[in-house]
Amino acid sequence: MNVRILQVVGDSKFGGASFAILRLAGFWTSLGWQVEILATDPVFLDAARRAGVRTVELDVIWRAIRPFRDLLGLIRLWRFLRMQPYTVVHTHTTKAGFVGRIAARLAGVPIVIHTAHGFAFHEGSPPRKIAFYTLLDRIASWACDRVITVSHFHADWGKRLGIASPEKIRAVPNGIPDPPRFSRGEREELRESLGVKPGQIVLFTPGRLAAEKGLEDMVEAVAQLRSYWGDRLVVWFAGEGPLRPQLEELVQQRALAGHIRFLGFRSDVPLLLDASDIVVLPTWREGLSIALLEAMAAGKAIVTTSISPNIEATQSGKGAILVPPGQPTELAGAIAAMAIDPALRLQKQAAARNVFLNNYTDSVMLAGYHRLYLELLKRVDPTEYGSSEPAVACHPIHSMRTSVEKEIQSAEPVSCLQPSSDR
Repeated sequence: MNVRILQVVGDSKFGGASFAILRLAGFWTSLGWQVEILATDPVFLDAARRAGVRTVELDVIWRAIRPFRDLLGLIRLWRFLRMQPYTVVHTHTTKAGFVGRIAARLAGVPIVIHTAHGFAFHEGSPPRKIAFYTLLDRIASWACDRVITVSHFHADWGKRLGIASPEKIRAVPNGIPDPPRFSRGEREELRESLGVKPGQIVLFTPGRLAAEKGLEDMVEAVAQLRSYWGDRLVVWFAGEGPLRPQLEELVQQRALAGHIRFLGFRSDVPLLLDASDIVVLPTWREGLSIALLEAMAAGKAIVTTSISPNIEATQSGKGAILVPPGQPTELAGAIAAMAIDPALRLQKQAAARNVFLNNYTDSVMLAGYHRLYLELLKRVDPTEYGSSEPAVACHPIHSMRTSVEKEIQSAEPVSCLQPSSDR
């Protein structure tokens, strides 16, 4: 059976979700399946092309909600899908998931899947916002065969909210490949190039500079720490986003220009991770943070927030210090505790690395998706896909290094681009 897959992203910005999409595309391509990605973000399109993945530049899904325009986009996408023999349409993010699922089902696509890389709301969102987006998900779930969540927390929450019938919702946690290793000389050279002096402690915060990432809390925490730590703390913000002007203004207001550096978009995030001392992720909302998994994989000391996906990923704080979101004083206290206690840092580093290896490698993620795909393909062609056992066991992912995968790994690391507010 010739499996042809269209992953629908729309104009969502390249980020954490994009990383998983490209990993999946690389894996399916290595199996001989045909994969295309419908996207319009230039960074995403460039990364896909360099990874050897075909793209469909159909401008039919936009982030802003405009009912009449969105209806026209849905009709255009429906017409396109009617003319294309796709076996699977796999949607990602909230807006693409709503428009893409309905268009695909109406067009008669045999298998329709949606991955929720987090919901459009978080645990602290107003009830009206939760109710509104839950209603949209319920409508769209009618049009799909499975809803995949990137954490078990979101699967359980989705079932409680009734966004889809319980049998439709599956958790396939995010996974990433093992990061590269760097020499001490490479780390020291990078620190020196960024003006870090001997004895200074580098706090690293990768991610899109956007709302609900808690970056204002990070600035306020550093302002509180300055009175005791003086110039010993240095902060690297790696990433771009709409919040950058406000953050730069806040840094100036708090007289922290000498402490906080905005590095912008970086293609060397793994080296930045390795060269930093403590990774701080003060986010208010995530699906299952790729930036957090990258830090865990690198065996870093981590301070992050106690939102449910982070509690799950770190095994209730085994692999990090957790603090409530939106609490700069508690964030400052956790950073200070980590900074003054080398033994605590070593303990958290080892625990984070161990949790990653046991739960969040890309082989685990890809096997989960492959198992689900085979289950659904079996319905379309029971003869060829009569077994629901994934072929991953015969296709070891740890040793798999196709040219596509190498291109994906060489693409710009995504932790500095976003987990896009998404979702």
